[in-house]
Amino acid sequence: MRLILIRHGESEGNASGVIQGRMDFGLSPTGLLQARATAAHLAALEVDRVVTSPLRRAADTAETIAGPLGQSVVHMPELMEYDIGEASGLSNAELRERFPDVFGAYTTGRRPTFPGEEGRDTFNARLQAALGELGAMGGTTVAVAHGGVISSLCHIVVGLDTHRPGAFHVANCSITEVVRDRAGRLVLARHNDTCHLEGIETFADRG
Repeated sequence: MRLILIRHGESEGNASGVIQGRMDFGLSPTGLLQARATAAHLAALEVDRVVTSPLRRAADTAETIAGPLGQSVVHMPELMEYDIGEASGLSNAELRERFPDVFGAYTTGRRPTFPGEEGRDTFNARLQAALGELGAMGGTTVAVAHGGVISSLCHIVVGLDTHRPGAFHVANCSITEVVRDRAGRLVLARHNDTCHLEGIETFADRG
């Protein structure tokens, strides 16, 4: 089993500096360039399937990657980004104004929830199920998802506390790879590889 996780290219939301969550932004011009560079980088790889979050920024990246691989794209709702609730679409300044108590707590390391937020337990259970499904697939799977999703999957694979995200930073269109070792354990073989994006790397990740 080989799982190649790719964060979507820079989105319009990334470029404008807002928290996206479930808001359905498309790719920015830079994001489209990143997706094309990733497609060229992976074009010679033998891939058995391409799956993606159905959110447009991920699905458009997946379609760009899948074409040269001769694969169709399967939508996998379990790979959708964390739902940040009423904080979606807001900048830092707007968050500070609308939710001063929650914003202040975040700056001190505490993580109360915004109204309508999905919740870490629900999110992590969703990703555990997705990882189980992906891990059961044979061959090589390319999965296009989101920074929060890939970061949390890395936490799960290496056994870190999923309620304290942030140990793994994920650039747009970076490549993270999970494999199964001889003992049957999932292993993080590669993380946040951006070598194929020289000169067009972007790192903003606000969901």
